[in-house]
Amino acid sequence: MIAALLAVALVSPAAEDPIEDACYKADESQQGMNRCAGEAYQRADKALNEQWLKVAADYLEDAESKKLLLDGQRAWINYRDAQCELAASDSKGGSIWPLINSSCLADLTRQRTKELADLLGEGN
Repeated sequence: MIAALLAVALVSPAAEDPIEDACYKADESQQGMNRCAGEAYQRADKALNEQWLKVAADYLEDAESKKLLLDGQRAWINYRDAQCELAASDSKGGSIWPLINSSCLADLTRQRTKELADLLGEGN
């Protein structure tokens, strides 16, 4: 249990997702934390997809830029998936693996969403 809580602290920055933070506080079991991390990734992925649509619409007129944007996104997806597999590789087959993998996916997806927002001058 202590290792699981430490893993949450390491892979899921506080205040990135207040819903995620509240979820962890409501259910501190491994299964609960795995669920919370999975739901956080789903929310991050939804936000990414919404941002992607905005950026892609902005590049509709310019075929070359749109191709570069799409190629970059495809490469980023491959990077994200491989990076998170690596981050969770030490726990492969263990009950904490979903927590570490999903937290990594959520964190990198949030970062990518910010990068896409920056393309439109929407970043912080």
